[in-house]
Amino acid sequence: MNNPSTVRGNKSPVQWQAHQNSNAEVPENTMSALEYVWSLGGIPELDIRQTADGVIIGIHDATPARTASVPEGMENKPVAEVTYAEMKDWDTGIRFGEAFKGEKVPALSDILEVLAAHPERELYLDFKQVDLEKLAELVARYGVGSQIIFAHNDPANCRTVKRLAPEIRTMQWVSGGGTPEGISKVVKEAAESGYEGLDIIQIHLKDAASESADGWRYAVQPDFLRATLEETAAAGIELEVLPFRFTTESMHALLDMGIRRFAIDEPKVFVETLLSYPGFA
Repeated sequence: MNNPSTVRGNKSPVQWQAHQNSNAEVPENTMSALEYVWSLGGIPELDIRQTADGVIIGIHDATPARTASVPEGMENKPVAEVTYAEMKDWDTGIRFGEAFKGEKVPALSDILEVLAAHPERELYLDFKQVDLEKLAELVARYGVGSQIIFAHNDPANCRTVKRLAPEIRTMQWVSGGGTPEGISKVVKEAAESGYEGLDIIQIHLKDAASESADGWRYAVQPDFLRATLEETAAAGIELEVLPFRFTTESMHALLDMGIRRFAIDEPKVFVETLLSYPGFA
């Protein structure tokens, strides 16, 4: 399969992030998930938290209850109160399927070591609960700052990371409470700040209550996206969209608009859809 991030044709290359490590296809926040996304030409996401002994790890929730098989009685214990050594027997793959049995909670240091050996790879870090100074120090230790995209919805955290490690790119994700009005408000605030401390703005695209007569499926309207794409480009900021659901038609409509950065939950389906777009085959 062609790597769509390197196929240009008569179009600009597409960059894409596997949202929450694409738990629709592989178990989230595992080394298998990272390698899977890299193999498809995308950028995997790792949700980062910190253990009781200060190890930065990849896990989405505050507890292992949803994603890991753990010793009895630990299901609802916050990972911030557990040492990394105590997590050694947690299995983060078995619930997904036998093929992933034995997957462990990954330490960020192990992942950054892999990243350092592959300078062509990139990684999203979605901030959940970590010491940002410790994070910046760890990234600097492995010399991979230019390969990292730090993501959070609070621009203050993005500014802090940019101050601590200017080479790390920062992205503010914008859900706006799930409404177009809320998204518009947050995007306007970012623009008024001069996109301070930001490199990328990500807009969440949820389905509208009903599809419009022209086939547009999202609550956020195309005119707003076009205007935001133009404004961010003029400011040297990239626009990324996260369509929680998409079809070939709706994805092609976003590509027609000129959007070239995406976050998606189904990498394989996305790549197939992208390769069906004229100019990317």
